[in-house]
Amino acid sequence: MRTVIAVHTGTGNSLYLAKKIPGAEIHLIRDFLSGDYVLPDDTDRLGIAFPVYCWGLPWPVREFISKCLAGRDNTGLGYVFGLATCGAFPLYTLHDLSAALADAGIVLSYGASFRFPDAYLPLQKKAVTDDKAAEMAEKAEAGIAEAVRDIMNEEIRIPRRGPGWRLVRAISSAAMKPRSNESLHAMPSCTGCGTCRAVCPMGNISMESGHPVFGDRCISCFACYHMCPVNAIEYK
Repeated sequence: MRTVIAVHTGTGNSLYLAKKIPGAEIHLIRDFLSGDYVLPDDTDRLGIAFPVYCWGLPWPVREFISKCLAGRDNTGLGYVFGLATCGAFPLYTLHDLSAALADAGIVLSYGASFRFPDAYLPLQKKAVTDDKAAEMAEKAEAGIAEAVRDIMNEEIRIPRRGPGWRLVRAISSAAMKPRSNESLHAMPSCTGCGTCRAVCPMGNISMESGHPVFGDRCISCFACYHMCPVNAIEYK
């Protein structure tokens, strides 16, 4: 049985979840979208791991479903599961995933969400301490272990929708489209190591004269900010 997990990640939480599934092949969604990787025809189980953006799906996840899954023969997919990370609560995100997959002719068999330290800077009033992050991670572990058991046993957990979910989905989809983000820039302390370029899931950062230049395809994942080894990315 072949299990493939498509991952969209900025700070690594969703990748951490994907690695918990025994025997799964893990591939970044950006590699699917670029054509560097194609879902094998003999895939039996497909997982999608991602962070919640504005109570909905990140733009790359929507693109992955509409461009990489909708056009293929998915009759061999016997079990499809979604794993979401969020800083607060997912609202209808898992049902949003179910609806997006249904548009591509795919049934979501299982969905679960887990709370991790929030990486979305516009809503942060203070930094999450290491102790708080460790506490949240410890609380998440029990739920992660349960979800792993469920997935390995191919349990069914269909996400439910609530009132106004279509409106929330429309707002989320519009708000999270790629765009320029003038609030991000590199400070003089930047060493030009290129980490920000490497971790950006959108390929939105280029290096010019040893400093990062931000393009117009930012989805506000803030991977560049959180992963910079010298804290040289500033968010105004």
